[in-house]
Amino acid sequence: MTYAGVLLLFAACRTARPPNAQPLVPLSANSPADAAQQLAARRAAFAGERSLVRLRLGTMSTRGQLQVDATGRMLLTLYSPIGTTLARLYADGDDVIVLNDFQSTVWRGKASDLSGTLGIFGTTPSSLALLLIGLPPAGLESITYSSAGMETVHLGDVTIAYDPPSYPPTRVSIDRGTRHLEIEHLESYADNEPVKAPDIPREYRCCFLPEL
Repeated sequence: MTYAGVLLLFAACRTARPPNAQPLVPLSANSPADAAQQLAARRAAFAGERSLVRLRLGTMSTRGQLQVDATGRMLLTLYSPIGTTLARLYADGDDVIVLNDFQSTVWRGKASDLSGTLGIFGTTPSSLALLLIGLPPAGLESITYSSAGMETVHLGDVTIAYDPPSYPPTRVSIDRGTRHLEIEHLESYADNEPVKAPDIPREYRCCFLPEL
């Protein structure tokens, strides 16, 4: 395949940014308390977001897309270097679907089943989705703020950090013991499109999640 062909394939497989997409506006807070109030107000009015990201887990680094809608449904899609879909993680309430498109496998279960396997779920998927895009879930008090946004969140033995503290966030890291996941937001914008459960191809076989 030619270089031009690779670029065309990448463009075809990535979801295009809607022409009317609205960029996210940074906070105008003068203190951590003011930032907390502004972020709570944005969470209350949240209608959805889409973010192009780079995800790093161990030695793996790949680009992806994170979508979160007003109900808290989340879809994280990971892409190969040529733009084809490698994997998808969908969460709705406590229900989770993990599609390994590279190996044509699917796993369906509860978020609690993932806590010991992937080491990234220290809370409910809807709360995690908000934290990944820099918004505080209602009722969560274990958050430290700066005047620009959230700094750290502690969820039991899971620590979520924002480097630098800002909204919208630039880099979000999730640490649990020796496991480290980092999500770098490359471009984020408001998007009120509902997140839909991914279609599961009939030929995909069930599998157990690997220990990471």
